[in-house]
Amino acid sequence: MIAQLIAFAVLPVISRLYDPDAFGAFSFVLAVTAVIAPVATLRLETAAMLPRRASAVRAVVMNCLICIAASTVLTAVVVELLQLWGLTALQDIPFASLWIAVLVLFTALYSLLSQLALRRKLYGSVARRNVYQAASAGASQLALALVTRQGTGLIAGQALGRVAGLIPLWLQTRDDFRMVDRRVRRVAWRTYWRFPAVFTPSALLNAIGAQAPLLFVTMWFGLEAGGQIGMAERIVGIPLALIGAAAAQVIEAEVSQKVRDGSGGLRPTYLRVSGLLAVVGLVVGVGFGVLGGWVIPMILGADWAVAGIAVQILALNSAVRLVGSPLSKFILIYQRSLANTVLDVLRVALMGAAFTVTAVINLDLTTSLWWIYTALAITYVVTWCYGLLLAASGDTNR
Repeated sequence: MIAQLIAFAVLPVISRLYDPDAFGAFSFVLAVTAVIAPVATLRLETAAMLPRRASAVRAVVMNCLICIAASTVLTAVVVELLQLWGLTALQDIPFASLWIAVLVLFTALYSLLSQLALRRKLYGSVARRNVYQAASAGASQLALALVTRQGTGLIAGQALGRVAGLIPLWLQTRDDFRMVDRRVRRVAWRTYWRFPAVFTPSALLNAIGAQAPLLFVTMWFGLEAGGQIGMAERIVGIPLALIGAAAAQVIEAEVSQKVRDGSGGLRPTYLRVSGLLAVVGLVVGVGFGVLGGWVIPMILGADWAVAGIAVQILALNSAVRLVGSPLSKFILIYQRSLANTVLDVLRVALMGAAFTVTAVINLDLTTSLWWIYTALAITYVVTWCYGLLLAASGDTNR
């Protein structure tokens, strides 16, 4: 929560130091990183939570580090080739391949170290890492504005923030980074092969679905449009992260307890929580829809008028997401991995349909955003309906 508040507090200053073009470059690089980073680890950071013996943990960590190193190099090469082949969004960002590769490296290491800290029950350290990162990133971005007002200042600041979050975690988990015999690493590959083979594709689909709107808008409409949408998504994401994350944790704890005890009452619980979240979602959605158009430019500056309009367009999606996203925990609790993958595919397919309509009809930015975020809202409605079916079936089968 503190990290989110820090990020929000520096936005009015950053928005006046960096223009929408710069923020577009920054947002695009972060979106590409968010797609690649989950694949870079092959989900082995999650596997590191499972072994009992320290040597087995170190074997998984070594395998994960090898994957991260290979993915970082491959990312730099592929992005460089895409620049040479004429991808405009990348050509407009100086040293894009280097920045993306560095952020993929730091983000993947951040995920690995966070999981190792959770394994050691260092919950306070995990909570503080977000604060360190947010404070360091914000301070670095403000300081770097004295050197450059381009997107590279924002990107470099983000990278420095990642490092600030990494160092304390590494100091507390460095014992897990000791070398182990190659034979032990091979055993770890055979034991945890499902994480690269099964969970990585699912994570990739999820990441693509989440980042697709920003990636498409930037590539189709340019960096300035991408900056406006990136800013709008960041503003809308703050209450979603604060409220949605807290609600998801409570839901997971309460529902898991009911499933373990076989006490039933899942459908009433589902509907009760849905009602509470719907009230909050309605308040958030109406607030964004009514106030976004004039409050956002007032807070961020006149250059961000389009971001205010985008916040209004995102209002419906944010309200629906605030209900559907936390309740998707039901799918994980019931271990419906196939259904989860189908929902991820549906989201990507609906995004693709919206992008196709935009390209074929040559829609303007505002209209295309309505198509894109309405399609995204539909996936949350479908997710909510499936969660209700699971809750009802859980009561029937107990």
